[in-house]
Amino acid sequence: MNGGAEKRSSPLGLHRVLAPAGVLPQAADRLDPDSPLHDDEVRIDVEYLNLDAASYRQLHEEHGGDGDAIRDAVCRIVRERGKMHNPVTGSGGMLIGTVAEAGPRTPLGLKPGDRVASLVSLTLTPLTLTDGLRDWDGLGERVPARGHAVLFGRSVAAALPADLPDELSLAVLDVCGAPALTARTVAEYATRSGAAPSVAVLGAAGKSGSLALAAARRAGAGRLVGIVPDRAEEAALTASGLAGTVLRADARDAVALSERLDGCGGPVDITVVCTDVPGCEHAAVLATRDGGTVVFFSMATSFPAAALGAEGLRADVTMLIGNGYQPGHADQALDLVRTEPGVRDLFARRLAPSHADTAVRPAATAVRRPAATAGKLGLDPHLVERARKLAVRAGRPVVDLARSHTTVAVERAALRLAGLSGADAEGIPWVNRLVDAVRDQVGLEHGVALPVWHALRDGPSRDLTELAARATARDVSFRLPEGAAAEHAVRDARRAMAKGLAVIDGRRRERERLIQEWGEPRGPLVYLIVATGDIHEDVRQAVAAARGGADVIAVIRSTGQSLLDYVPHGATREGYAGTYATQENFRLMRAALDEVSARLGRYVRLTNYASGLCMPEIAVLAGLERLDMMLNDSMYGILFRDINPLRTFVDQRFSRQLHARAGIVINTGEDNYLTTADAMRAAHTVTASQLLNEYFGKEAGLTDAQLGLGHAFEIDPDLPDSFRMELAHALLARELFPDAPLKWMPPTRHMTGDVFRGYLLNGFFNLAGALTRQNILLVGMMTEAVVTPFLSDRDLALQNVRYVLDAAGSLEEDFRPAPGGVIARRADTVLREAVDLLEGLCDRGLPAAIAEGTFGGMRRPADGGRGRDGLAERAPGYRNPAIELLEGSRDPEPEGEDRR
Repeated sequence: MNGGAEKRSSPLGLHRVLAPAGVLPQAADRLDPDSPLHDDEVRIDVEYLNLDAASYRQLHEEHGGDGDAIRDAVCRIVRERGKMHNPVTGSGGMLIGTVAEAGPRTPLGLKPGDRVASLVSLTLTPLTLTDGLRDWDGLGERVPARGHAVLFGRSVAAALPADLPDELSLAVLDVCGAPALTARTVAEYATRSGAAPSVAVLGAAGKSGSLALAAARRAGAGRLVGIVPDRAEEAALTASGLAGTVLRADARDAVALSERLDGCGGPVDITVVCTDVPGCEHAAVLATRDGGTVVFFSMATSFPAAALGAEGLRADVTMLIGNGYQPGHADQALDLVRTEPGVRDLFARRLAPSHADTAVRPAATAVRRPAATAGKLGLDPHLVERARKLAVRAGRPVVDLARSHTTVAVERAALRLAGLSGADAEGIPWVNRLVDAVRDQVGLEHGVALPVWHALRDGPSRDLTELAARATARDVSFRLPEGAAAEHAVRDARRAMAKGLAVIDGRRRERERLIQEWGEPRGPLVYLIVATGDIHEDVRQAVAAARGGADVIAVIRSTGQSLLDYVPHGATREGYAGTYATQENFRLMRAALDEVSARLGRYVRLTNYASGLCMPEIAVLAGLERLDMMLNDSMYGILFRDINPLRTFVDQRFSRQLHARAGIVINTGEDNYLTTADAMRAAHTVTASQLLNEYFGKEAGLTDAQLGLGHAFEIDPDLPDSFRMELAHALLARELFPDAPLKWMPPTRHMTGDVFRGYLLNGFFNLAGALTRQNILLVGMMTEAVVTPFLSDRDLALQNVRYVLDAAGSLEEDFRPAPGGVIARRADTVLREAVDLLEGLCDRGLPAAIAEGTFGGMRRPADGGRGRDGLAERAPGYRNPAIELLEGSRDPEPEGEDRR
């Protein structure tokens, strides 16, 4: 492989240093990019370079914004130095390319054909350009390029994610060290002090700054201050919702910035410097209280100025150099841009306009993406934007609550991911037994992972089931390990839970393969309910419904299962007005629908309920058994099952993180509000709740294509113009959420028992769905409120759906309400009322609004409801490896891997 090269290969790249001798590649004046490849090296065919911000700014200023001169300067640097190493800033950037050749002894795990991004600086990466950068205009940090680069044995690279555009991936991976070190610094401070640290980020609207803010909040930071240089960035950062306080200030003016901070809480515990201009060192030091920490990520930083400035100011601060490498840093940064709408929006703002609306692609496993209706209502875009910003503001305290608490159901779900299943002789699940034993002895504040896996490591139990049995017999003494023992426990738990997530990942890939193999229907998904109480009878009815044209089978849960604080085990044959949700019932129904799907030549989806007191556990089981949709909305449990609001908000976030990982489409429950409240007077509460659910869902990692937001055809049909009002409400939802697979629910409140009238109402419901392009169309039954539907009732209902959809065809294309007409005015009124409601929620808080009966007319106080005793506030040092795996780990890499 090395073609007789004389120099012996070094994993540090020493063999490619041409001058001066004896230095590492980063410090070298010149590198050799062209000698034959060594056995432990990888050659990359370059597609793009991404110049770091400080380097590009310097080149832009030096050449007066002349793109041709900037391009020539970059070509000259690479030609003269054998790498992209700006001699003024000392920085470079990173690259994207395809593996052309991989040496047989490379430890990087790459193979020819892999598309990768380098995660080490271009300042130490041997590089040759062969195209003179002819496709680059010199006017941006992203550089289309042709050539090759060489990665050493100690280099770092990441496979490009399939769900993100290359440009976005490149921008994120270029700065992925910033959020990782920020999160670690915040977590270490919180553990050490027992308090949530305050954090300020200089350059907070930039790439590394926005990621650092999001990572700090996720790691447990308290007060968050974002510092930006101008009005445009101030507006963008404020809209993102990432910082509690946004200050517009010149970060080079240390005194002025310090005074601004004094006016909003004073110096902070941790300051993170992400600016791309020099001269911010003293401001960062003054912004940090004594005993605090400054993290310098800016390549424009002068470290002598920082050190000497701190000394001259008698500032007792720890100063960290931002190391671009942390274990797991790439995955963590990519996860933040996927799951934090504010981060995604700021990145989209920095990228080319063609990518601004497609920063994150919908999951391939979700319901197909609908075509947008292109502004038929003429909604005020500023009002729509304001509504979304208000939803973020109103929802953020609920997310903060979820991040700072755990529940018995969250901890049980983590154990289920780790493989604990089954029940004792009394039918009590082992996960309940084990979590209850841990809670009784050491509490839940630190999570169950630490005491459980410490007991497994130090005790006689061979596995979780045996440990649960011993704990039930009071034969285990749990304690909270510390130091190395705690890290061993967390690592063991992490490995076990990662296996469960790997199964879920495999089931998601299986769904993708089957959809590709069997196909799926065109047009809206026809959604039909079965609910006999007997899983075996449910299977027969579901198969018959699929053959009759149903695309989605929803198995209704037994009434009252929401209030059970455990998940029954095994197949069940009894249930009231529904069938128990159990893992075995999921498996039986999934197998039956797969069999009929293969015969029909279309993939039939399966739906159940991840709600109630066991919401996170059922989410795990759904992922393990490849369910496709789950009704998942804490508001339903709060309003209609009187479950404690605080507990269920915590449960909802974790369950949605699991659904995001599994590729499951959630269905929210706004339609239920209109069964207890008037559909005209309460329409705005549906819209407000949809906007909140959009924020909650995306924050947890769901894509637009996984947000089956609910609404319903529930206006009193005796009202004048009732059908026009239904169209206004349905079209408003479609235009507010153009990429979401909306769940359209049929009339129930005004079904009187007159089956002929009911059949006609359902026909109008189906027509409204066709005219407004609803994606998930629940089949309405004319016997609603009379009897549990017979198979013949379902057949007639399916005929109704098929007739209307076939007859309407593409009528939606021709349906355009008159500008300023009744439909458009009604939609505008509902949206404005929703904005007013969201403004009120920002003032008094969502829990208070729920307590006042704002949604569905049901009053549910925050300290009431079932399950309140299953909620616990997280203590410093809380560990749940399942959450860490879903959010981006702060744990070291597995043993045996390079931890440079």
